[in-house]
Amino acid sequence: MTLSARHRLLLSLYGAAWRLCRPLLARHRRLRHGFDERLAPRGRTPQADLWIQSASVGESYLAWQLLRHLPQGSAGSVLLTTCTVQGRGILDSAAAWCAEHRPDMRVEVRFFPLDEPAVMRRALQLTGARAVVLLETELWPALMAACAQAGVPYVVVNGRMTPGSLAGYLNFDGFLRAVPPAAVLAMSEHDAARYAVLFGHGRVRVMPNIKFDRVPQGAAQGPNPLLGTVFRPGTSVAVLASVRREEEEDAEYLLRAVAGERPRTCIALVPRHLERVARWRVRLDEVGMPWVLRSAVREPVAPGTVVLWDAFGELDHVYALARGVFVGGSLRPLGGQNFLEPLAHGIVPVIGPHWSNFYWVGDDIMEQGLVQRTGGPEEAAQELLRLLRRPAPKTRVAARFAGYVEKRRGGARMAAETVAEIIRS
Repeated sequence: MTLSARHRLLLSLYGAAWRLCRPLLARHRRLRHGFDERLAPRGRTPQADLWIQSASVGESYLAWQLLRHLPQGSAGSVLLTTCTVQGRGILDSAAAWCAEHRPDMRVEVRFFPLDEPAVMRRALQLTGARAVVLLETELWPALMAACAQAGVPYVVVNGRMTPGSLAGYLNFDGFLRAVPPAAVLAMSEHDAARYAVLFGHGRVRVMPNIKFDRVPQGAAQGPNPLLGTVFRPGTSVAVLASVRREEEEDAEYLLRAVAGERPRTCIALVPRHLERVARWRVRLDEVGMPWVLRSAVREPVAPGTVVLWDAFGELDHVYALARGVFVGGSLRPLGGQNFLEPLAHGIVPVIGPHWSNFYWVGDDIMEQGLVQRTGGPEEAAQELLRLLRRPAPKTRVAARFAGYVEKRRGGARMAAETVAEIIRS
């Protein structure tokens, strides 16, 4: 496919902006890791039948689900890319899982190339992909243009789009229509309607959200590695999970409230981003609360201790031991973090008023009492304390949640079958 002169000019200007920003990007705290790899050097860009791009942690888990459901023989080799170090850790785990459970696929993991047109054209050429998958909201102009020019179909899977994003994309709708996806599988009717404005109704379908496939059908079996090592059996544990920088003052209010009313309750404080651990160390010292870094724990902590989590990948184990949970990203207009995970362990989570990232779950989960939505930090503290005093029976909550989720599964299989059909065509 040949782009119009106007669209080639737009792409050239876009590429010039990337080149001007390269020195800054090379020092960026999240992009400097593996920066050379992000330039798609020859010899270090593996060939693959299928290229799946996931922005960070959440999308990387979706990519793993997609790999689990790809039909046998549909893709002999897969390239997984991500923008962040944390996302790469998830993709490395996915590749290790495939090596054991899907020997029909060879899986390689790399950082996502800079979306500079020349870099993307080289990356796509070296990869030799027969199809590309973009997850959720990722519309990368240079990659889309490279796919269109090379005749490589790309698919948007688990697509979501906010009204604000659509308004921004409409400034470039002519370009986007010139480099359309082979298909968009959107996570809701509302998202599908927004994608249809950009690409036309014929390319867009609604799918069950893959995130429902990720929700465990029950608590993990086997011993909890935190029990007897970080917390003693029977310890009352409150969890402040996925706390974002913008709401740290609010989270401190919750810490004080729990410590004030329940001085023997241990608090697991889990920042959303590990770089905030240093600031929390200072904040906890200023507050005067007893605390310890998770990495420094050598024996079960004393009652009333705040455990500041500086380890990645243990939140599920923390939820399994919790008596009450607050999930962050929700006390400020940040969209909210994943409040479904504690429900799998029979814990009714408390959240703030902001949860737009999870609008796809639906209001009915609140109406059924499976999530306690509150209006701000004071109400969130009261609700968390109420649940700590009298938590709902875990087995009953987990059973109700399992029934809720079961009706909404199947997105990963639907997406994988669509991708396989496009690879074969």
